[in-house]
Amino acid sequence: MAKEVSLTNNDLNSFISGERGKVLSYLRKKYTLSDDDLNDIFQDASMALFMNVRNGKLTELTSSLGTYFMRVCINHTLKFLGKHTKSISLFNENQLTNPNSIRNDKIDELWGVCVDTEEEDKQVRLEKLVNSIIASMTDTCKNILHGYYWNDYSTSTIADIFNFSDANSVKAQKYKCVKKFREKYNELKNKIYG
Repeated sequence: MAKEVSLTNNDLNSFISGERGKVLSYLRKKYTLSDDDLNDIFQDASMALFMNVRNGKLTELTSSLGTYFMRVCINHTLKFLGKHTKSISLFNENQLTNPNSIRNDKIDELWGVCVDTEEEDKQVRLEKLVNSIIASMTDTCKNILHGYYWNDYSTSTIADIFNFSDANSVKAQKYKCVKKFREKYNELKNKIYG
């Protein structure tokens, strides 16, 4: 059973305040919205995070809280854009017979929104896939992979921390764990992406 993410109101307020500049800067760069709209979106996303933590809906994260919150903000932005963008004027209806009348800058802008969103979604799905595979592995593999790839520990440091006989034992076990990870990743990737 996953444990709830628990933060005091003060910790959560501090976290949200600390993320404000980074999130607004990112959203301002990616989406053409007014500062008022961005502030409203940030406020809505902050409230959603607060309510999820308070109501116990947010369980153990597979990413950092900052990454999770950024995704919440992006989702709220996309929802806002969906509600407030009823139509995009790519062309003048009087010029429908002329295919060259479509504004290329609008098409590029629309294409950019789609590509950015797909790439961000792909990255989030990939992170979830990697985290779920590692979560399903033995504790030995979890410790080695997290120690080596996330914490940048040397094999001798991992040997000391997790009571292996020496660095060579860690290398041998790491090889087996990476092989198991690769097999599971390829199996799941084929199921997900076809």
